[in-house]
Amino acid sequence: MTNPVRIASTVLSTAPYRPQAARSLLRTTTRRHPGTRVKRIEAAAEWLRRAGDGTTDGGVAWGYRLRGGWAPSYPETTGYIVPTYLALDADPAFAAPDGADHARAERAIGFLASVRLGDGSFPGARIDENQTVPSVFNTAQILNGLTAWRRVSGDEAVGAMADAAAAWLVACQDDDGAWRRHAYHGFPVTYLAHGTCWLAEHAALTGDAKARAAAERHLDWVLRQFDRETGWFDLTGFTQEDHAARRSVTHTLAYTIWGVLDLGLVLGRDDAVEAAATAAKRVAGVVHEQGRLPGMLGADRTDTTRWACLTGNSQMALIWFKLAEIGHAAGNLEAARMVLDRVLEAQDLGSGDPGIRGGIPGSDPPWGTYLRFVLPNWAAKFTIDALLEERRQAG
Repeated sequence: MTNPVRIASTVLSTAPYRPQAARSLLRTTTRRHPGTRVKRIEAAAEWLRRAGDGTTDGGVAWGYRLRGGWAPSYPETTGYIVPTYLALDADPAFAAPDGADHARAERAIGFLASVRLGDGSFPGARIDENQTVPSVFNTAQILNGLTAWRRVSGDEAVGAMADAAAAWLVACQDDDGAWRRHAYHGFPVTYLAHGTCWLAEHAALTGDAKARAAAERHLDWVLRQFDRETGWFDLTGFTQEDHAARRSVTHTLAYTIWGVLDLGLVLGRDDAVEAAATAAKRVAGVVHEQGRLPGMLGADRTDTTRWACLTGNSQMALIWFKLAEIGHAAGNLEAARMVLDRVLEAQDLGSGDPGIRGGIPGSDPPWGTYLRFVLPNWAAKFTIDALLEERRQAG
């Protein structure tokens, strides 16, 4: 049970002068899940729309901070929110009137064009933090949105942007298939598979042989970090300390598993699909054993966290839905629904603050280690993606 003294202390240290922030924190004492899945999707979609509509540069706000309000635009996630806007636009049940979600996607693409660097890459971090230093991971994530827009629009200028981004990624890759140059903290990580899969999808759309070969090389490198006995991918964490301890926040662990799964499907690699299925099954086992998905996991499936990383929950649900679709359902669908229920319990539908209402916190409870007191845009994005996929599979 949540400690009332701790909650009171948290509220006082956060924003006691903002009733809606205090309300959002205090409601964590009651684990309620009012509202249908449809209402949850609608609320998250409206929040994500506000995150984009409220910026002046066309990007999507990094997130909403209980102690700071809306943050500036974030190029990386703006890129991969483009497919989510397009998915909403294509769904008659959730599309905004008059093609507004399509227009939001186009506006986001315009923002990305405005921040692109001269060599075809894109900067890391928020736009207020960096506009000049390129990032491999962010460029690869943005390629997802460029490819999605290219697919639906046939826009030649965006196609040229995607081609240049892919060429830059290929040029930066090391001979062993990893990326170290322009990498976060300068060391290789397996969660970059979630960027490499978009390189593979770009190659599948365009016939770019160099991009496909680079994606294959990276997949081979990632699979060399896979421990089949434990179902664990090493080097999935944010820090060298995480790597040494063989642990990871579920957000980046899910990045790795999804990336390997998608690479396997796009490249026709059964070994990758099986590795992803094995890893996802082990994570589902944790959910069944504990009734929840901890925010941090280790190779031995133990954890020391009482909080959940809600982005990781939604990402893992999306992975389990995808695996079920291709015949790896065992235990996965139940786990997906269990972890999504926790996400939706943390979604506040009744707040008078538009930055809170419908959004998804980084952690549950909100003072958990992952993005404490923040509702990041990618949490809403992956929750929408997972709920739309759940709905699609249910028919």
